Amino acid sequence: MKTVPAAPVSRRSALKGLGAAAALPVVGPALRRRQPSVEGKVALVTGSSRNLGRATVLELARRGADVIVNARTSRDEAEAVRDEAEALGVRAAAILADVGDETQVNRMVDQAIDQLGRIDVLIANAGYRGSTQLSAMTTDEWRAAAAVNFDGPFFCARAVVPGMMANGGGRIITVSGLNSFHGRSGWAHICASKMGAIGMTRALAVELAPYGILVNHVVPGAYVGHPDPSRIALERIGLAEELAHMYAFLASDESSYITGQTFHVNGGELRV
Repeated sequence: MKTVPAAPVSRRSALKGLGAAAALPVVGPALRRRQPSVEGKVALVTGSSRNLGRATVLELARRGADVIVNARTSRDEAEAVRDEAEALGVRAAAILADVGDETQVNRMVDQAIDQLGRIDVLIANAGYRGSTQLSAMTTDEWRAAAAVNFDGPFFCARAVVPGMMANGGGRIITVSGLNSFHGRSGWAHICASKMGAIGMTRALAVELAPYGILVNHVVPGAYVGHPDPSRIALERIGLAEELAHMYAFLASDESSYITGQTFHVNGGELRV
């Protein structure tokens, strides 16, 4: 008896018949547990005594990195995060410094190297925020934003790069926010200073590539209350850990062919 070949079935039809779960890849337990490792690295995260910075420090510590917690004035908060990191089995330090002050940044980096031996990863998370309309904005307010959001990453990068060069490489991650891309009334000083940091990131990626130093930029989306979550494709705000996972990946050896890039971690609020 002649066999009649079955009619071809499209992937779309097959998935429709099997249900939504069929669209997901089958991942074994070992692969599911595998995470980019930063074990043995030393990471400095500025502005990390609370919120997203704290979550980033603790995620790096969970993955085996020694960490430096930085705050401008909140010693108690910085030391509390340091203690949380140490409880995860890594070395940690808490150092106060205003990243907009060159002298304080240099001192922070010297102290970090004295305590932990080296710095392999810099995450320039510290940021200045505050709304002021252009007509009311003072020169001091403009410069205060630039000091933290633009000068800060520059001072920190310049301070850590010599050690990274001597150690054969490193990671520098600068940070901005969605408002720099959307634009926001009253945030001219914030948007300008953070977009400036993106330009610096791209230039440093080229300049430092011969030394094995990879430089990338991360743009967080909404991780606290959002006035209209429906504007986000995933229709929810993000979890701090979801952003920290991106930092951990860029800090790891698994990002070894990525530099000069801007990564949006925003649940689809801005699609670029």
